[in-house]
Amino acid sequence: MKRLVVLVIAALALTASIGAPSVTTASSPRAACGTSLETWFAPDGNGYAGGAGYVVEFSNIGTTTCTVQGNPTVVLTKNGKQVGLNSRHDPLVPVKTVTLKPGHTAHVVLFVTDAGALCRPIPTNGLSVRSPGSIRARVFPFGAGACRGKSTLRVDAINPGVGIPYYTIR
Repeated sequence: MKRLVVLVIAALALTASIGAPSVTTASSPRAACGTSLETWFAPDGNGYAGGAGYVVEFSNIGTTTCTVQGNPTVVLTKNGKQVGLNSRHDPLVPVKTVTLKPGHTAHVVLFVTDAGALCRPIPTNGLSVRSPGSIRARVFPFGAGACRGKSTLRVDAINPGVGIPYYTIR
């Protein structure tokens, strides 16, 4: 009888462990997202005196959990060529590692300063966004103004979750 009870308990424990999701600790190494990140940008911003704020999102379109850390590189372009300097990083937002399961999203907040307040602006027609850890950029149609030798863009570090326009932007 004792042997039967032990076998039943062992069988139940095995069945429970098969159906349960695996648990990983924060120290478990994960591969960087790299090309698994799909970038999305909506040109509807939240205007303020002197500029506007936008949300840029990065979704894991891969099949495995991955990590992303740091700041994206964002530049304004005119007919595919960079105008002005790369985005500056917001020093008030700490850099953290964000773990993304397949289908999950992270975001950053992008601030675009009105170039007319800084220089005689060059009109632009594109926004190039390179996610942290990636070598390829994605270009979105975007009309703004840029300054030669200056940056009119500031971006914070990657944050977990979906950004909500008009709410996420501080």
